[in-house]
Amino acid sequence: MKNVLVLGGGKVGKSVAELLLACGGGGYRVTLADRDEANLRTAAANIAQLREHVKHPVELSTTKIDASDKAQVRAALTGQDYVICMLPFNLVAGVAEMANELGVNYFDVTEDVAATEGVKKIADSGRARVALVPQCGLAPGYIAIAAYDLARDFAEIHDLTLRVGALPQYTTRALKYNVTWSASGVVNEYCEPCNVMLSGAQIKVPALEGLEHFSFEGVDYEAFYTSGGVGSLIDTLAAEGKTVNESNVAYKTIRYPGHRDLMKFFLEDLRLNVEHAAPTASGRVFDRALAVDLLEHAIARTLQDVVVVFINCVGVRGTGRSGGGGAVGGSGGGREQVNFKRTIHATTIFGRIWPAIELTTAAGVCAMVDLHRLGKVRASGFVKQEEVALAEFNKTVFGLAYENPGAIEGAVRAG
Repeated sequence: MKNVLVLGGGKVGKSVAELLLACGGGGYRVTLADRDEANLRTAAANIAQLREHVKHPVELSTTKIDASDKAQVRAALTGQDYVICMLPFNLVAGVAEMANELGVNYFDVTEDVAATEGVKKIADSGRARVALVPQCGLAPGYIAIAAYDLARDFAEIHDLTLRVGALPQYTTRALKYNVTWSASGVVNEYCEPCNVMLSGAQIKVPALEGLEHFSFEGVDYEAFYTSGGVGSLIDTLAAEGKTVNESNVAYKTIRYPGHRDLMKFFLEDLRLNVEHAAPTASGRVFDRALAVDLLEHAIARTLQDVVVVFINCVGVRGTGRSGGGGAVGGSGGGREQVNFKRTIHATTIFGRIWPAIELTTAAGVCAMVDLHRLGKVRASGFVKQEEVALAEFNKTVFGLAYENPGAIEGAVRAG
């Protein structure tokens, strides 16, 4: 049985602990660490309910820690086999270093590029003792695995656009959005520069640009650049020689029409995108922290959400494999387009409603941990998401979160 520390028990962190225990077949003993006792109580109640739905052992302990205190984090890491870092992006730095020193395999779901570069430096310096696997959630994470599944059979990539949205199923407010996960994460990805490839060159572009509109299944959407979602995929495709002078590769966030313009006004025109702004003459501070506070104050949470995944790839095929998710096979030579789409709704599993963003994010990181335990992921070093094949990901019970969420509980009961 492997010891796993889930560091951060917020909206998604508690679901990571629960899903790993639910679908891990009794292979894990989980410690959930958070500074908020209410989060820990909610997690414990969820686990008590989970025990009524599964046959295998379910071992959860909770501990209260302040993740800004590195001594407390180090103490919590000691004796663990894995750590799944679910902390806000501004507390992630340094956790991977401690985990590596202590021989604890490191996983996170952060979209913060700087945090991921810090993890990669450990491996680049030749000091990696464990698996270092950042960006394992939905986006970044699963989206790179699915996109690479489309792209790997192309000799040339001309256009590859990754799109993901976590949206309310029902909305009446002007912003057309509910806080379904970390508000600080949303603000960060709306403010930080975005890594893209345009006309074959890797560049950084401002967030909230690249606006486009599209629709499917009778619903209109918009999409625009946000930071972090593309992960390491551009580097991988370039290293494999699949990109050319006309290649465009980017990640975009999906929202309902009108959301981008309001957030642009909120963050840019009102200058709330500034980090650590100086106080005004009256002593008020208008910066990203205030933007987060305003969103958490004003925007209600919802359990009734939907995750939309939409990828399209245009290019010249190689040998031609029939692609997944509705992709159309080919024999190479001419330009072709293949597409991948998933729509995941909030689902009742193990006696409670799982919001789609919690389920899909938790499934992404839990699958990567489980694949590592089973020897399907490199034992040590920096691991990119696209190193795991979509078919291998979908063989895990966690893969059902994207393919058939309602079947998860039955699969667990069937062993």
